[in-house]
Amino acid sequence: MSGIPRWVILLLGAGLVLFGVAVSQGWIRDPSLAKADYIGTADVSAEDAKLYRAVPFEWRINSAGGSFKGNDTAHVRIDSSGERPILCGWIRLDKAGASIRATRWLSEARLVVGDIKVTALFIAPVEKAPGDGLNAGCLRIDDEARPSPDAALSLEGPPVRE
Repeated sequence: MSGIPRWVILLLGAGLVLFGVAVSQGWIRDPSLAKADYIGTADVSAEDAKLYRAVPFEWRINSAGGSFKGNDTAHVRIDSSGERPILCGWIRLDKAGASIRATRWLSEARLVVGDIKVTALFIAPVEKAPGDGLNAGCLRIDDEARPSPDAALSLEGPPVRE
């Protein structure tokens, strides 16, 4: 070795392993986001779909083939009736490649719910209609925040790489 002691290399390696474990366990989080956990999916009947609100958004994607942007709409429901608030949502895959790009943008976007922010990754891409087997993705908010069911909703995020 050319001047770097072996113990320094071992120490750096151990530090990288510890950092990787911390990230994978969620110990290192974006401080602007409320603590939340993905809890699975919920079946959405035609009647339940009336409780979901449309959240229009503009997405932006950068790729080797150029920059793309478009508009789409996610459907989100806030359920504050339980011990912890639950958000459920879906986006319809009805615009071919544009819908795929919209879901890519959502994977890194933030959902603003009143005065808190959560990751929008829980919003499930779906091809079915409500009552026909549609399953919305759901997220439980683990912070003390309790957004009201009619809290303002918006999606935000920078352009993402495809």
